[in-house]
Amino acid sequence: MQALRFRLALWGWRSLSDLIFLVLFKLWPYRRNMVLLNMARCFPTRSEKEIRQMVTAYFRHLADLVVEPFMIGGVARGSLGKLVNYENTALIDRLLREKKNIVLMASHYGSWEYLLSLPLQTDYQVLAAYSPVSNKWLNGWLLKLRGRFGAVLIPKSEWYRRTLGWNAESSAIFVTIADQRPPESGKYYLNFMNRKTFVQSGAARIAVQRDCAVVYLDVTKKERNSYHFRFRLITSQARELGEAGIMEHYYKALENTIERQPELWLWSHNRWKFHSRDGQKPVNAL
Repeated sequence: MQALRFRLALWGWRSLSDLIFLVLFKLWPYRRNMVLLNMARCFPTRSEKEIRQMVTAYFRHLADLVVEPFMIGGVARGSLGKLVNYENTALIDRLLREKKNIVLMASHYGSWEYLLSLPLQTDYQVLAAYSPVSNKWLNGWLLKLRGRFGAVLIPKSEWYRRTLGWNAESSAIFVTIADQRPPESGKYYLNFMNRKTFVQSGAARIAVQRDCAVVYLDVTKKERNSYHFRFRLITSQARELGEAGIMEHYYKALENTIERQPELWLWSHNRWKFHSRDGQKPVNAL
């Protein structure tokens, strides 16, 4: 009976996603020119036909991305493995047993909301930042949905203070979406996807100040609405690698991930909105 309920729910969510795709791609083109321009600049060797195919694939993924938080939030735990599975959890267990806190560097890639199921993979606490919404009822409902697997959700405005001041007896995993665009044009940049890209170094700064282990989350989409998460070690000693080294390793890993399945990154976000100004430095100046 549970399997039947899962299949019916999956059919319903996918039907809704198909409708959303028609709206976003056909009826009300949502930032389609921005997506096209971003992809063309990041993949200069791809043909116009290939770029347009990638754009279409992206909007199909974006439509799925709208419904997937509700899918993962409502799925029975017995069916969770049909939506997400994890590889190399032994790495996480080993680092935590060694009393290391972990900064897990995730990205706007795949379905990052699925990562809120991570507490089911470990006995240690998982902390994640969230952006509160103004409607009190909706905010409470979203917190309940996102926290159903046990993640400790912290408002973004309190994230640095809470993570830097974390003094629990046992180690914890600090989940960060590390490819955020910095406010204004930022101070530091690197080359990413063939473009000069300003970056936020907050995740690396937390890792260095607390001397955390740093782990990259590699994501593969196995089939529609189903993702494979793999943990890859960047460093077990953040202070030794330094902020610049962490950021360079992270963005190189993310670039490799994007090139494997380009349509899964958040291309409709205006990631390259800001431009150069005086006083900016390459990330290796951190």
